[in-house]
Amino acid sequence: MDRISRECLAQMRNATDYQSWREAAEFMDRHRGLEEWKQNETSDDYDWRLIRSRLRQIRQCRDEGDIPKLIYHLRQGLHWNLGNIGNPALYTRTNVGTKHLINEYVHEVSAVLEELSHLDRSTFPHADKLRFFHEVALSFGRSALMLSGGATLGLFHVGVVKALYREGILPTVLTGSSAGSIVAATVGTRNDHELEELLDPKNAYYHFWRVLPFAQMIRRRAIMDQDQLRRAIAENVKDMTFEQAYKHSGRIINITVSPAGVNQPPRLLNYLTFPYLYTHEAVMASCAVPILFPPVMLMTRDEKDGRVPYMPLLKWNDGSLKSDLPTLRIRRLHNVNHFIVSQTNPHVLPFVSKREPGSKGLANSARDYATSTVRQQAKSIINFVRASIPLGDFNKPLDTAASILDQDYRGNINIFPDVSLWRYANIAKNPDLEAVQRFMLEGERAAWPRIEMIRTQTMISQTLDRCVDRLEREHESEKVVGLPNKPGLRVVRQRDNKV
Repeated sequence: MDRISRECLAQMRNATDYQSWREAAEFMDRHRGLEEWKQNETSDDYDWRLIRSRLRQIRQCRDEGDIPKLIYHLRQGLHWNLGNIGNPALYTRTNVGTKHLINEYVHEVSAVLEELSHLDRSTFPHADKLRFFHEVALSFGRSALMLSGGATLGLFHVGVVKALYREGILPTVLTGSSAGSIVAATVGTRNDHELEELLDPKNAYYHFWRVLPFAQMIRRRAIMDQDQLRRAIAENVKDMTFEQAYKHSGRIINITVSPAGVNQPPRLLNYLTFPYLYTHEAVMASCAVPILFPPVMLMTRDEKDGRVPYMPLLKWNDGSLKSDLPTLRIRRLHNVNHFIVSQTNPHVLPFVSKREPGSKGLANSARDYATSTVRQQAKSIINFVRASIPLGDFNKPLDTAASILDQDYRGNINIFPDVSLWRYANIAKNPDLEAVQRFMLEGERAAWPRIEMIRTQTMISQTLDRCVDRLEREHESEKVVGLPNKPGLRVVRQRDNKV
């Protein structure tokens, strides 16, 4: 590596904001001659002929003013990852951006959608317009940000959220387990005006830990003080039901909890599945790591607006044990087909590769094969022991171990912190302001190389979100009737923030 490249890398490593990081990264790309690669449409990593053809069709329809033909082409030809433009290989060649053809296509489609949503009703009737955007949004899908568990390492998530929010690409759908549930609920119970203030580490409360005296450990069957955890959650998360949080922020919080007993599956809590549950207890349950904290009873709002226990015989604990990243349920409930994962689970980080899925090469294939083989062998041994030997109380820990091995801890785009002794030494400590700022900055720096990849891959879905939201508000205000109702195919879209 030459001197200029080394200097650019140093500037990127030491940057304290995205603009400074991007300037150094783009300079390095130009120095390495990668602009030519961006301008060259051809590549074996995507169907560039298809993308070029679609782009020409759309531009021709716009130039000719042929609205019916434009609508026809978009309705049946607009799909996520068309021509494999979401291939990670297209975003790892350079520090910033990808092929110009892909950027042109994404921007052109977004511009056309905005124009169609504003067309005069005589040209594109409102009922037809709303139907078109609902169906295209449903067909295209949307993105979700998934925040894993990780105890104090979860402060890394705050930096990731800050980086995405500042660039205007924070997804509407947020999921969190354990430490990630605190960040998801903190963001999801605040509108944009309130969130901006909270992203300053001086305005948040991060003292979640307090070790119990030995006598209380025995009595409570836990090491940490749950009352301290409750206070910390109350300082950060507004006390709302999931339904109230969605109406207030326009964001969809999803929190995973695992059953403390047997004969219960893990649950995904959100405003569709459990609209009247309170977020405080949901977050506490998701953070209740066995041994450290006792399991938690969920609380719900009854028909008289009272706060009452939800199924008093059931208690719940750490959501990351059995459902750290609940991708299947998120797909079904929220029409998500693109997952951005911020992963900080301490038992996952040493064993997960930072490269994006689908990376080529013999070494990568061999590593994937070895990892998969070890996981399958370990799971087979655990299942054999559970089925063959009566272990009584040991069955539950073995069940948890099998669940941990069985989970997939990666998404379409993955953001990881570096593994270091400092991070593990601080995993169960109350961080001081300096440590909080360090965790957050590390989260931002880890997210910056993914910003343009996320922007490109989410631009069309975010445009559809905005268009559907605006058209639905117009529909409600004018009480338009006669639109088709499609049970089971409802697409939830972001609402206006309420101050």
